[in-house]
Amino acid sequence: MTAAFEKCLALIFSLMILGQAYWVRRYVGTWLFPACIFGLFWFGFTLFPLAVLFWVPVRWYAIGFIFLCTVAFSLGSIPFDWRRAFERNKEKGETAALACGTPFLKASFYMLTFASLMFVILDSLAQGISLHDMFFDLIGSAAVYRDMASFDTMDVTIFERLGSLCAYVSPTLGGFLFSRSSTKNERRRVVLLSFLPPAFIAVAHSTKWTLFLSIVFFYAALLMHRVSVAKLHLFGTVSVRFLAVCVAALLSITSISFLSRGMSDAEDSDFVRNRLVFYFASYSCAQIYGFSDWFSFVAGGRSEVSYTHEDTTYGYYTFASLFRTLGSHKAVAQGADSDYYSYEDLLYGNIYTIFRGLITDFGFIGSVLFMLGSGILFHWAFHAMLRNVRPVFTVAVFVFGMGYYFTSFATSMLSTSGTYLSFALLWIVLGINKWITQRDGRRLTMTVEVPAQP
Repeated sequence: MTAAFEKCLALIFSLMILGQAYWVRRYVGTWLFPACIFGLFWFGFTLFPLAVLFWVPVRWYAIGFIFLCTVAFSLGSIPFDWRRAFERNKEKGETAALACGTPFLKASFYMLTFASLMFVILDSLAQGISLHDMFFDLIGSAAVYRDMASFDTMDVTIFERLGSLCAYVSPTLGGFLFSRSSTKNERRRVVLLSFLPPAFIAVAHSTKWTLFLSIVFFYAALLMHRVSVAKLHLFGTVSVRFLAVCVAALLSITSISFLSRGMSDAEDSDFVRNRLVFYFASYSCAQIYGFSDWFSFVAGGRSEVSYTHEDTTYGYYTFASLFRTLGSHKAVAQGADSDYYSYEDLLYGNIYTIFRGLITDFGFIGSVLFMLGSGILFHWAFHAMLRNVRPVFTVAVFVFGMGYYFTSFATSMLSTSGTYLSFALLWIVLGINKWITQRDGRRLTMTVEVPAQP
């Protein structure tokens, strides 16, 4: 089988991922649905690398396995009555949406944004980076910070964890507030403050993951608001100019973050351009090709890298932080895997998608069953969110479910302790917000319906 023919088969499976998502959309009537969103994510995660780097070899059966997993996730929606759930959601009116723009959420948003910035600064100071270097030699200080992280010379502080924690929850609240903002200036202010902390982390600490995930959380909050007002469209009307500005800003921040990796003092423009291409290609495409190569190895086929054989780990790579909490001392390399896949001078990385961890943990059949089980859980939460008048827990599940779908191209979002802490913080904030709105609503009702006696 030629490499071109194998690549075409892989592209067909990528299109089949879109096809199964479209079939679910025809069944439920909307793209704003967990199975559809998960399918769209993986259609993009596979199609873009396969098409853009068409000459890079890939194993078609690895993409076929991903297709099988997306089908299993979609099958998790079958046990629920979606027609009745969507009808119940329409009956709620503006009840749930009104809770998205309360004074408490606004105060929490501003507080968490400020706290995140302060924690990032305090973490840098704890590593010996001065304020002067942070603001006047940002790329150089980011390079120092990254070198300390890479060579394990960094003093792990609570400020780093708290900064990321607030940087995840703040954009989520920003998404809620953006949906209820009435003026353009107010919406612009919300967007700016939502992404200021994660953008600062991306530049100051050369860590882009927080920025991309915060964008997903922000958009998840927008989608949740649309669900609450029964406007079940996945994409809204956005001006081309606004979208172009956002993309340009994201690319600029990412490029500046890459420049801290040994290119801050480079004077050769060709060298800088080639390294930027290498980094962008590796971060956006290496995961699929790395997983394909590893999948071929464990399936008994030919692989470019000689990987280490590992016994079944029974969930460690999928739930690593929980295992560490229970006392496990198994080491996990930065990026989850110690093996590095490379292709010429274009791709290099040790990230192999969520599916490598699933297969190592549960085997091939167990991985498919895991995707089926997770599909049932996420669709149950979405079904409950549609039916409940003022959902809280299921809203947090929906938001972090979007993060789970997005991070699956790299690893399991459930493997880091920050996921559970951020989820708990969002759940608490939304719970307090619900309690305040219910109390104020009862007080207003009593004032109107029970007038004072003469």
